[in-house]
Amino acid sequence: MGRRRRRVADVAGAAAAALLACTAVPAVLVLIVGNPLAGGLGHVWQPAPRDALCVLALAAWVAWAACASQLVRAVVLHVRRGEIRPLGVTSPLDRVAARIAVGVLALSSAGVPLVLSEGAGAATTPVVATASVHRARPSEAVHTVRPGQGLWQIAQDRLGDGADWMQVAALNLGHDMGGGQRFVDPDQVRAGWRLRLPAEAEHGHDREHRTTTRRTSGTPDRLPELTALGIGSLACAALARRSRRRRRPALFPGDFDLDLPLTRLSEQAVDADALLQRFGDVPALDAFEAANCLLGRVLQHHPAPPRLRTVCVSPSGVTFLLAGSGARGDAPEPFIALDGGGAWRVGHAALDDLDLDLEPSFPHAPLVVPVGDDDEGTWLVALGPGDVLPVLGESAPSLVRAARAAVESWTWSDLVVVTDDPGHPGLRPRSSGAAPALFVGDPAVLAPEVARHAAVVTTAPVAASDLTVLVDRQGATLHPVGRVLRPHLQSPDTGQLLAELVTPPSGVEVVRPPTPRPVTATATGTAAIIPGAVDVRLLAVTPRLDGLAEDLPPNRARRAVELVAYLALHQPDVITSDRLRTRVLGSSDADAAAKTLFNTAYAARRAMGADESGQPLFPAGTRNGLYQLSPCVTSDVGRATTLATEAKAHDDPQLAMAHYRAALELVEGEPLANALSGYSWWEAEGHGARIAAVLVDAACSLAALAAEGHLFDLARWGLERARLVEPYSEALSRAGMEVAAAEGDADRLRLEWRDCQRRVDALDPGSTPSPRTETLYGELSRRVLVSGAGA
Repeated sequence: MGRRRRRVADVAGAAAAALLACTAVPAVLVLIVGNPLAGGLGHVWQPAPRDALCVLALAAWVAWAACASQLVRAVVLHVRRGEIRPLGVTSPLDRVAARIAVGVLALSSAGVPLVLSEGAGAATTPVVATASVHRARPSEAVHTVRPGQGLWQIAQDRLGDGADWMQVAALNLGHDMGGGQRFVDPDQVRAGWRLRLPAEAEHGHDREHRTTTRRTSGTPDRLPELTALGIGSLACAALARRSRRRRRPALFPGDFDLDLPLTRLSEQAVDADALLQRFGDVPALDAFEAANCLLGRVLQHHPAPPRLRTVCVSPSGVTFLLAGSGARGDAPEPFIALDGGGAWRVGHAALDDLDLDLEPSFPHAPLVVPVGDDDEGTWLVALGPGDVLPVLGESAPSLVRAARAAVESWTWSDLVVVTDDPGHPGLRPRSSGAAPALFVGDPAVLAPEVARHAAVVTTAPVAASDLTVLVDRQGATLHPVGRVLRPHLQSPDTGQLLAELVTPPSGVEVVRPPTPRPVTATATGTAAIIPGAVDVRLLAVTPRLDGLAEDLPPNRARRAVELVAYLALHQPDVITSDRLRTRVLGSSDADAAAKTLFNTAYAARRAMGADESGQPLFPAGTRNGLYQLSPCVTSDVGRATTLATEAKAHDDPQLAMAHYRAALELVEGEPLANALSGYSWWEAEGHGARIAAVLVDAACSLAALAAEGHLFDLARWGLERARLVEPYSEALSRAGMEVAAAEGDADRLRLEWRDCQRRVDALDPGSTPSPRTETLYGELSRRVLVSGAGA
């Protein structure tokens, strides 16, 4: 009944929003400004000139039509994506569109039954599907999770390779599974869930039954990537986000110069990043951070806010367990009380409507240390000022190492102090609003006033404030609650690699970006920009291979395209099989990875065919496991880079613009937007950042040349193509403002400035454009005003 009431409320809210936008506004326009086709404002304001008022009325109607069309497009986008809330910084129009989309989704799913198994041998229960309940289309394969199964095993059974778990995750993460549960962590799968599978999944169950019967007993293995990195999905997602921000500081929101030096990561760090980025979109991270900030908001004026002991992020929601028996009490809305008030939980559905951008708040527990996970979810320990958490046992250093990496990667981590230096100035409270501080080390070395202010995580055998963690390689036990977890243990080597990924460049080898090579070994000049016998298209929403001799087999197509794309972007270098297995096809620890590489390469080789001389376009690997493509295989990334380089070499503006335009025409859409899984190496190795820099520079150069020739439409077209690849570049915003100023369009200049502010704030909430951009806007505004006054 609660779900039905919520659905009715969603539909009613959507109807009200739609009526307001599509009926109320036109009615007010008709009443106040009149119908421009029937005389406009003349019948309302007789003394005014009739022609001028008709123009004003027509402008009002055009403005409403423009807003209505944007609203319709936004609603369609939300419904297609299944989004029930706008993401990031949003405008009122986006929020109205999201509300209407909720109603459409709720109305379309009303009354549709979804049968879910509660477990092996349990009776099935019909559950009415809500607006966000996940259902498979009739033509799609569906897998009912058996007890003890994880995503790796499901992918192994139904797709033939466990490394394809990312495909299954991409189709299901973020969806409701019924019974108040949501799939938010790829390492947390519940028996009875019905998961959508890719189209190439095996529909037979004989193999599935044979395989699952061997593994249904006991605890499912963790995903190999998590084992290799030594952390959980929650920490992986936080570190992946932190790594992306550290690796691309020049592109947004500040300036970018193609001549700036680039930092080179070690090969091992790139391998680690490729594994890390597979968890970049885990919804559990958003849920945990949103719930923590929501709790901080509802308790910010509480006279005696409760202390937290632990936090659990699970499919049911985010649960905060309170410390001390006296903490029991009623939970504030929208939290619900559990265990007689000893725990407060907020469900994922309640977090969907939370917009922290409109009402920013500091988390109630800024110092939260992940420890491990069990069948219920991922567990974290909350620490406050003066708290001491001893971590004892043979694996204590490994657990502390993994926990510290996560604490330094939450979205609010820039506002806290985490250090192992007892003399760090941030440990000393200088005011009541001092930043929360965490000291990692022996509390005996801290001064008394520091010990009262800072939280401590230590491997020394000291008295605990509330909890003690005893950990070995088999498990981590929380005393005195007695909960046993699978610990997150990180080796020193892995810790150094992750530190290399997330630490701002300092003391790291610095190199100049290499001069772009022609896309073929023998091609120069014009030949370098012509597609080869097979052309890899990555500047498209869906990556593909053009020019195949025959179609790829459906069950190998995705991986074959990715494999060929990786080799094409590294021509003429030879690539080892180990590198392909680790970065492209999955974890090198997987038993089936060598077989997967062989089968995928064979499928690609057969589909690509041979060149004019009869040589295969994808030669077989050498005896030492080395792979390399024929020079006749090209990529749009390489051709775009070559075209941009050719453009810079031309003194003739017309030839330069032609080459810049040809480079930007290769951009078909947001690169790799439809890739359900894989391609983590695209960002990990810097390919995405490099081609974005090339195309941003090309668009800015084209805009400058086109503006000089009064080709303003061409200038704006180039900037929009580049924004498909790099939507947050301030360089594009500056170029757009310069084009608007050259055209003398003050309105467009202001629009470019507002769009720049919005993009910067969406990327980093609360931030503003750089001083360079702000100064340019001021200068251009004065220039346009002066020229307008002179005219």
